[in-house]
Amino acid sequence: MGDLDNGWTVSDSFPDHPLPAHDITARLNTARAETMRWDDPDQTRLGFAMSAPDPFATAVWSSFLAANTNNVGVHTGFGAGTSGTRRLEREALLSLAGLYRADAADGHLTSGATEAVIQGLRIGRNAVRDSSQDQVAVITSEFAHHSVAKAAEILGLRFIAAPVDSTWTLTVDALDRAVDQAVQEGATGILVVATAGYYNSGLCDPIAALTERMRERAVREAGRVRYFCHVDAAHGGFIYPFSDPELAFDFRNVGVHAMAVDPHKSGLLPYSCGVLLTRKGMLGHATAVSPVTGVVDDTLAGSRPGAAAAALWSVLFGYGRSRFTDVTHACMAKRDELAEAVQAADPDCHLRLAPAAPVVAVAFHVPEGRLPKELTERYRLVPVNAPTPDGGRRLYYHFYAGHSLTSEQIAGFRRHLTRAVADARSAAVTRPAPAAGSADTAAAREMVPPTVCFRHFVAHPPGQRDPDGPGYSFHTFVPRRSTGEQLRTRSWGTAPSGREVTLFAPDLEQPFSHEFLGISTDSYTAEFLDRHQQKLSLVGAVHFSVPLPDLGCHVLVNFESDGSFRSVEYKFGSDSATDEIQCFADRTVLKIGKDAAGVRRPHSDAYSFSVDTSLECDITWEEGDGSPRLTTQRLNSDPLLPRRRHLAREQYRRFPNRFFDTELTLRVGREHQEPWRLCELLSGPASISVPDDEHDGKEYSGALAWSARLGLCTVDAGVASGNLRVECESLPMGRRLSVTVPQDLGLQLSQALPSLDVGDPEKLNLDTAVGFAEAVYSVIACFLPDRSDGNRWHVDPHTRPSAAEGAR
Repeated sequence: MGDLDNGWTVSDSFPDHPLPAHDITARLNTARAETMRWDDPDQTRLGFAMSAPDPFATAVWSSFLAANTNNVGVHTGFGAGTSGTRRLEREALLSLAGLYRADAADGHLTSGATEAVIQGLRIGRNAVRDSSQDQVAVITSEFAHHSVAKAAEILGLRFIAAPVDSTWTLTVDALDRAVDQAVQEGATGILVVATAGYYNSGLCDPIAALTERMRERAVREAGRVRYFCHVDAAHGGFIYPFSDPELAFDFRNVGVHAMAVDPHKSGLLPYSCGVLLTRKGMLGHATAVSPVTGVVDDTLAGSRPGAAAAALWSVLFGYGRSRFTDVTHACMAKRDELAEAVQAADPDCHLRLAPAAPVVAVAFHVPEGRLPKELTERYRLVPVNAPTPDGGRRLYYHFYAGHSLTSEQIAGFRRHLTRAVADARSAAVTRPAPAAGSADTAAAREMVPPTVCFRHFVAHPPGQRDPDGPGYSFHTFVPRRSTGEQLRTRSWGTAPSGREVTLFAPDLEQPFSHEFLGISTDSYTAEFLDRHQQKLSLVGAVHFSVPLPDLGCHVLVNFESDGSFRSVEYKFGSDSATDEIQCFADRTVLKIGKDAAGVRRPHSDAYSFSVDTSLECDITWEEGDGSPRLTTQRLNSDPLLPRRRHLAREQYRRFPNRFFDTELTLRVGREHQEPWRLCELLSGPASISVPDDEHDGKEYSGALAWSARLGLCTVDAGVASGNLRVECESLPMGRRLSVTVPQDLGLQLSQALPSLDVGDPEKLNLDTAVGFAEAVYSVIACFLPDRSDGNRWHVDPHTRPSAAEGAR
């Protein structure tokens, strides 16, 4: 998967011809081998409500696949579901309605409980509002499954997550407070989602009490507020009827209107099979009639596989209440066995066993309550921050004892857990305490160059800094303050130029072998990376930065480890979001709207990196006089639409993330004499022309991008008289930013700058480093932006007055 190397996914070519059969088989076998087996004695999915499907169910499902039956529609109505898989769906659903104490019910199969929740709340929304102008709110607990919030977003409903107390459930008092808040803010319809089987605890909301209170309010507030209750029984629906038949979570409560169940969790079905059940009369609130065909559909998905209905029917009628009860009791026994294993591995942990579900929630007695990453990934464990009886909060991990969990797997988990707990406690004892005086000093903070380099704030832990060593990972960064290696500063003295020089580094005693050495003056900042950091760096081994605050930008020059020039970067914008021109000896790269971030991954001290750029245009300067030609024009995202600039924190795992709205690559001869412009080469959706009739009637053309300076803008570039000019025009028109650099700036600098081999940084000394930095600046100063010289870099940001401003 090449996209893992660069952090973004570029489309693959569709195969022109079929792969050989042996290649297909080999690749499928590889994928199958990479998939966790249910009987693997060394690991299992303890953290999720998953279990091996019943073999008979998978066989039935497979046997009906070739028929490719479509169970579109609802088959529980009068006269419906009379043959084939539609009859099997009707019989399966009505038997479930009996299991959940409904006198009469409607329903249909879904792809899972998420779809069932969306459909259930869609029905509820339509039932509680008189018109589309009515305000409807969804109320649930903070521990509810995220599908509830997803459904609220899809349906345009206000979402309220009521906080839980030490019961970890939605209490009547919490519901009352949330309803009062919603009604005071204008809600005329209230949808309450109660949970029967929380994923993180196996507990059940007091549904009888909740529905009773809602009905009391509905009577008291008749004509003003309407109430609807949906029960999310995705997990508990196939457990509670067999573990605790008297637990009243279902339709025996007259205030329950709809229910979602997941047979592919504890119902022994393969993925994906969910169920939505409603009271009679409720499905009419979701009825849609096709104006073209006249087909009536009360479902959300439309087409649905009949094979799923056949498989569900085979399990329900092949098991019956007695066999499901036996399976559930066996799971409860495995839960107790699992709890004993956890207690043996960590006698000081705090356990909470669900009284009617095979779920154990555990707060471990380890630093910060977190288990080591290797264990959590092996067993798919996810913690939740939950209230404790004493009023505090702790991290609790939850464990499911599915029917396919074996005693051998529990024993293996006990061994791994025992070792992980011991390792976590040992690491806490041996972790170095922060060194005395490690707090950032004002002087050290001032030394941070305007690039806001990530390594000033995070570092690889001691002992994990050699990329070629065992256990090394590019992303094993931790906050620098946790290592006790804050930046130190020291005066070096006065350089021959008269500039005062200050040194900064994590270790001034070993400045060239301990991450990096920094040199700072009032004119520039230079950094020399140690051997390990050089292997990590994507932009060279020496960085030289010149701030130009009067122009709102800074210049960054990078050198390779052998001392050769790598690139010069001209950056303008904020510290995190910049527009850039990067000049290499053989190419120039324009980056508009570049936003870089370091993101701490969830449940970890490790970091991932994210670079999000609105537009990147890579121009390669070839030998000869070849005309400019556009070789790549890739529109990955529409810049006209706002989007999340970076992934959600929880999405970062190991690999960095990079994204570009638009990618352009060009090739042009160095000796090409005719002027040219990027906008003349563009075509299709990457190009836009905007007439500015309000001012001078000029048409502004180019590629769309989000500039760090201008917001939404058009971007154009071109060469004339040996200079590359980049222009950004804001939309709507009114502001412009133009930057001019010599076309061969990178080539000029590669020939003019001094060279210093830093491949063996330990051999360097401070005087040599300072001398090199001074020599570099003396050259760079000749190439800095100068408004009076058209052959040098030129920045021309300005704002043209709008018509309204001109009238004033």
